[in-house]
Amino acid sequence: MNNEEGRRVSLSHASSLSRSFYPNMDLMRYVLSIAVIIAHVDYLTGYHTPFPFSSFEAVGGFFAISGFLMYPNYIRHGDTLKYTRQRARRILPPYVFIVISCALGFSLISDLPISSYFRSKGLAAYIGANLSFLNWLHPDLPGVFQGDAYVFPAVNGSLWTMKVEWCLYFSVPCFIWLSSVMKRFSHHWLAMIVIALSIIYRLMFTFLYASTGNEIYNILRRQIFGQLAFFYVGMLIYFIKDFFMANLWIILIAGMVGKILIPYFSVTLQIIVEPFAISAIVMALSLLPYDIKCLHHRNNISYEMYLFHYPIIQLGIWFGLMSVGKAAMTAYVFLTTTLLAFIVHIGIERFMIRNGH
Repeated sequence: MNNEEGRRVSLSHASSLSRSFYPNMDLMRYVLSIAVIIAHVDYLTGYHTPFPFSSFEAVGGFFAISGFLMYPNYIRHGDTLKYTRQRARRILPPYVFIVISCALGFSLISDLPISSYFRSKGLAAYIGANLSFLNWLHPDLPGVFQGDAYVFPAVNGSLWTMKVEWCLYFSVPCFIWLSSVMKRFSHHWLAMIVIALSIIYRLMFTFLYASTGNEIYNILRRQIFGQLAFFYVGMLIYFIKDFFMANLWIILIAGMVGKILIPYFSVTLQIIVEPFAISAIVMALSLLPYDIKCLHHRNNISYEMYLFHYPIIQLGIWFGLMSVGKAAMTAYVFLTTTLLAFIVHIGIERFMIRNGH
């Protein structure tokens, strides 16, 4: 290969790594966010709304997209510090906003007097736990969303995934370091090993939960090690992107067939098939060569919608909107969530990024 050819190959590789915007991927993010919102509306209100993806599948789909994007993202930045800063600029502004605004704003609807509310240890515990991505330690605020009207008193049941998301992000530099140590294994095979270990982890804790009934095993099976399979299937798809694109429709159909058949499989087979089927569907739809022109921009608010909807649902129950009917409650949730997400995305996140914070 001469120098000119080498330069072209290098530029082509750099262009491939720099491409991180796929319009259909933005569309899939909206679909997955809507799936989670509908699932939480149904869970907290008792409604039933059919949708192609369950909440767990939608979260897995998000992780698959992250896995596809984060490997080239890390390579492009070149070191862990720059990579972490870039992720923090995207993740932290809306996350901090929703934690602090709920902590302050919900003092107005607490059963406690405002003075008692702000002196409560529960308020400090909520802020500390949620700002450190440990939502499960203290998910509720003092005197807020208590009583028979609420299925669960948590202020924001969506935040549990954020610690998993961060751990998945930081697994990428660990994966790259491990691949440099284990030179006998290609990235493809190393990703497959991680996927297999994640599936074994989920199988183990599923068996423990089924045999003991201890809820801690049910919680542990969906934590970081149980979600690695989705993330690394997404990364594996990035590694074999040319093959994936050449067989896009076959893979999409295979994924859909697998998803349809999952309920008829044994529990063991469900856990094995699910990360591959869901990731195949989400990534195939994300990479379709046909896209919607209006999505050719960077102002995607699906992440903010994911973060904000849960307290908005709880607030709707507090307002008594369930008595108005399912249509009104659902419309309130989607309209309020979308409006707040757009305001925060433009007014806080984009402002901070433009000003280099």
